[in-house]
Amino acid sequence: MLRALAPFLGHLRGKEGRLALLFGLGLVGSAISLSTPLLGKVFIDAVAERRDFSVVPWVAAGLAGLAMLDLVLGLGLRLVHAHLSARILVEIRQRLFDRCLTGPLEELERFRHGDLLSRFGGDVPQIQAVLVDGVLGGVRNVLFLAVAAGILVRLQPGLAVWSFTGVALALAVAAAFRRPVEGMARAIRHAMADLSHFLSERLGGLRAVRLHGTRQEEQDEFGRLNEALVRRVLRFQGVDAAAAGVPGVVLTLSLAWIYLLGGRLLESGAIGLGTFVAFVLYQGRLYGPAQGLLGLVRNLQEARVSLARVSEVLAEGAGPRPRAARPGSAGVEVEGAWFAYPGKAPVLRGVDLRVAPGEKVAVFGESGAGKSTLVQLLFGLRGPVRGRVRVAGVDPRHCPPEDLRRLLGYAGAEPFLLHATVEENLRYGNPHASDEAVLTAARLAQAHEFILSLPEGYRTVIGGRGLALSDGQRQRIGLARLILRAPRMFVLDEAFCALDPATEARIVSGLWRSFPDRAFLVVAHRLSGAERFDRTLVLEDGKLSETGEAPCSAARDP
Repeated sequence: MLRALAPFLGHLRGKEGRLALLFGLGLVGSAISLSTPLLGKVFIDAVAERRDFSVVPWVAAGLAGLAMLDLVLGLGLRLVHAHLSARILVEIRQRLFDRCLTGPLEELERFRHGDLLSRFGGDVPQIQAVLVDGVLGGVRNVLFLAVAAGILVRLQPGLAVWSFTGVALALAVAAAFRRPVEGMARAIRHAMADLSHFLSERLGGLRAVRLHGTRQEEQDEFGRLNEALVRRVLRFQGVDAAAAGVPGVVLTLSLAWIYLLGGRLLESGAIGLGTFVAFVLYQGRLYGPAQGLLGLVRNLQEARVSLARVSEVLAEGAGPRPRAARPGSAGVEVEGAWFAYPGKAPVLRGVDLRVAPGEKVAVFGESGAGKSTLVQLLFGLRGPVRGRVRVAGVDPRHCPPEDLRRLLGYAGAEPFLLHATVEENLRYGNPHASDEAVLTAARLAQAHEFILSLPEGYRTVIGGRGLALSDGQRQRIGLARLILRAPRMFVLDEAFCALDPATEARIVSGLWRSFPDRAFLVVAHRLSGAERFDRTLVLEDGKLSETGEAPCSAARDP
């Protein structure tokens, strides 16, 4: 457990002050709790045995004072705890999100979106609870047990031994539930991931679901996933109830045994009534932290699953440090690049490509020829198995994001659109652009007219992924967004496939005219407008060749 928790202990660094305050407040609260039975003993010894009623007002005042102090301490404890927990929760989520943004695609692609979402929503809070409540609560409960145990020994050593035996047996029983609790917790996490992925995938494709007429099938599958989750939750509740209840029964049986032995000691006069009442009260105080430790054991058993799931995503090597791009250089160089997806034949076989600043280059090829893979190599999303890729003289995988962003810009067939206004989508990645620049980019992308026709123009909210727009409208918003950024090299990957030839020609003409010093790499599955480019290349059989005319395989509509 400690090994699994070790990668996350760094999130406690820098928070030592709050941790110490939280721990101190907890100890003071524990001391107040331990003081209450002593006042009860004083009351019984004075009133019941000596008939001295003068201590009653002092005992009452003491109880009231302790209650007020406990209230103030409890409020402070909750505020400190909430702040500390929130900061750790945010840090772990940010770390996990950053890994999703920067980690190698081949490692992250094996996770479904819903599976990743379930880690953010279910597993990270579990880890945060272990870091704060588990570490501090465990230490505090152990100290509380030690102090209560010392007092019990002072009150009656024989009874104290039986109390310790009951606590030890309860902890042993709780530990015995580790495997079933972990197994059921893992099953619930998987069922939640299945449901989360289903919703993420279907809600992002509502248009496609309706076009295919699969409403009933989707309803049936949604019901099946919900039923599977409910069944696993119910089974877990049974296991969890047993994991919590059986140790509790052991503690209760131990207390019953204490009453039997204590009754005999009282009958024989070996102990006084006040001592026995105080012992029973401290026995209750002893069971409080004992129950806390039992709960901690159960939480740790569940947390082991969450720790493993989040660590699975975060696992990474150190990797090379980012290097700044060479000043004044914005060219792209691909030399002898080979690439193959796991378990498949190479899709790129020794590809060579050079695009100089200001050059307009087109790459054509059939669907599945490796064009998008080549684009991903340029942006550092994947690395070649052989050969090398350089953007401004630097491997794009090791180039600082701000440098790569300045050098390369991307627009594709399916732009990434938010559930936000058109203007907010245009400013995505460039939030400080002027209003004039936004309008200019929209006009250049032939998007201004249709945007003005929307109900609220640029302030119209479009649905997630732009479902309220046509394919061509979405592509033009994606192009306008890229124009607004104006990188040193425009990479257009099937960015015109939903546009009519006349609109495409107007956009291309405007781009060439407005950015004469920028490089353009246009990737498409068939040749059109070859005369617009300085060079046209064909990607076929994993190789890139320069040609004035596209071969039949590249010109054919797949």
